[in-house]
Amino acid sequence: MSGPGLNVPLNDPRLPTLRRVRPPAFLLLCTGILDILFWIVMVILHLFHVGDYVVPSEQLWPFVFNIVGALVARGITIWAALNIVNLKKWGIGMVGSLTVMLPLAPACCFGVPVGAWMLFVLNDTDVRKHFT
Repeated sequence: MSGPGLNVPLNDPRLPTLRRVRPPAFLLLCTGILDILFWIVMVILHLFHVGDYVVPSEQLWPFVFNIVGALVARGITIWAALNIVNLKKWGIGMVGSLTVMLPLAPACCFGVPVGAWMLFVLNDTDVRKHFT
């Protein structure tokens, strides 16, 4: 089986689990990367004073706190997605599935259904028993 994460032979008992976790884990990874890219673009637009993207000085600290929170949450999401496709650290996978649903960037609209899907898949007993 090709793709990210473990490559197992067709007779491996982990293959059905990998087939179930790879699509939502890939979408978790994509959502985390998109949110980080969004905040990088927003910071660049603010620093170069492009159009209406300049944050007023009285709103600068909430802007910074939102960026830091988003980067931490999406970093955890990306880390969790990479662990899920390798069938490692089930608990981190659960935390990453929850952090993708935090409304810290526009991709959270996409992250809510993806995170719910990942939580549903991770809570299955057949999936859970293959994590190390």
